[in-house]
Amino acid sequence: MTQLSLEAIHQQLNERNFIAEKVRIVTVEAMDPEVLATCTATENETFYNSYMNVIYCKGERYVLGYRCNEETIVDQAIIFKDGKYYDPTLQANSESFEPYQFAVLAEFKVFDMMKHAKTNKDFPPDVDFLFTKKKHFKNVIKA
Repeated sequence: MTQLSLEAIHQQLNERNFIAEKVRIVTVEAMDPEVLATCTATENETFYNSYMNVIYCKGERYVLGYRCNEETIVDQAIIFKDGKYYDPTLQANSESFEPYQFAVLAEFKVFDMMKHAKTNKDFPPDVDFLFTKKKHFKNVIKA
């Protein structure tokens, strides 16, 4: 796994029409194995898994953004719980999970997700969802 420099992350976010300086970079950590075993972690389904983990209270918030551990940033959803960020999908489906940087674009609580799910057929939300609701995310999306 590669850890991109902050400068490389900002450049790639700018290229994707985000205000890189306003995007928080956090560290995604490994979950305890016992907690991880209770999470939904189907391979290659990060958006669905993170959504379900928040709905079933395995996480407090659904976090949408970009994984910054490859040459090119990858859009992904993770969860926030007890003051830390976790990626149960990647952790459960990798031989050796290493903490990595994540660019946070938006965080949703269960109430927010349920409210949006009724009006949006493309749910759980992904990065494209943010662009469809651009006026609500103008703090991170360029005008």
